[in-house]
Amino acid sequence: MSRGARGAALVAAALVAAVMLLLLLVPFRGHITGFFRIGDVRPPAPALAGREVLIFPKQAGYDGQYYLALALDPALRQPQTLAALDHPAYRSRRILLPLLGHALGLGQPALIPWLLPLINAAALVALVWLVGRWLHSAGRSGWLGLLVLALPGAWEALALTTTDLLCSALLCATLLALRRERPALAALALALAALTRETALLYWVAILGALALARQWRTLLWLLPAGLPAAAWNLFLLHHVPAGTGGNVVQLLFGAPGAGWLQRLRWCGENGLTGKNLFELFIFLTLLAVWAVLLWNLWRARADRGAWPAAAVALLLGGMFLCAQPFLLRYHMDYSRVFLDLTLLLVLSLAWPRSARAPTLAALVLLGLGSCAFLLHYAFGKA
Repeated sequence: MSRGARGAALVAAALVAAVMLLLLLVPFRGHITGFFRIGDVRPPAPALAGREVLIFPKQAGYDGQYYLALALDPALRQPQTLAALDHPAYRSRRILLPLLGHALGLGQPALIPWLLPLINAAALVALVWLVGRWLHSAGRSGWLGLLVLALPGAWEALALTTTDLLCSALLCATLLALRRERPALAALALALAALTRETALLYWVAILGALALARQWRTLLWLLPAGLPAAAWNLFLLHHVPAGTGGNVVQLLFGAPGAGWLQRLRWCGENGLTGKNLFELFIFLTLLAVWAVLLWNLWRARADRGAWPAAAVALLLGGMFLCAQPFLLRYHMDYSRVFLDLTLLLVLSLAWPRSARAPTLAALVLLGLGSCAFLLHYAFGKA
């Protein structure tokens, strides 16, 4: 096992703990519920009644508040829980993080709000370790796993307690298990990823396609059942849990290729060169650069069939990024999280044959600057 990967994980654990403590004490003023960005548009989860909750006034809040509501009542036994969710069926698809929080918190409303951010912190540290092992297996230093901490989406998911970090860690575990020819472990990790975020079902399809093209039939057979638990869960939710209000989520997020990109650039031109607008433009253009460099690395590694599963996921995410709607691209904390795995795959691509290291590291430096700016603003600015 790579000592570098272990060392990177220990350093990451210290940094993650320091950032979480900073957020807890400064912007959240000691309220653990600050990690869920609870707005005042919807009622809070009924299990929080009578408890001290940090509410962000005149805000809709953020996704973390819905996963907290689910963790407090995963079976949706209380009607008020449905009122606390914007899209009950959609949010319930991402059941693994809330379910883990409920189980580890022993169902106790006093413990669960603490467990969910800690699970995400553990997922981020595990992600650093897994990436370190991935890179070490290709002859790179395991310390390069620390490059994960350059990804803005990772810190945003940590600060907002969304499901992205856990899904990314499970995706990385899947790809590492495939590289090490452990298909049963890969299938388990992928099955759990699909219960964490429904988009991992698309990863499943993409990976199966890559394995078929590579004629890795034994591995493909192992992975065939991996998406079935999540598919069955989604069918159950479709028939038993109300969809909620706000329209079709997929149509809101994805549409005609390139339309969202043009709208994003037009907004930047119309709104002037304010600090916020410049930062939004910087993050968006950096993500475009990430995709361009990743495409180049994919092309250079095309002969390596071992890279095909990761490449298939990268092409899938690149297609989704191309089709992102203005609704998704209007705010960096939305698309940076949604496409966290795209930036993660850029780090993983350092292990591919003939990867372009200088452009890859340059793109990661830009991402790191974005992460630092986000953390400073979120901790000390007007979050």
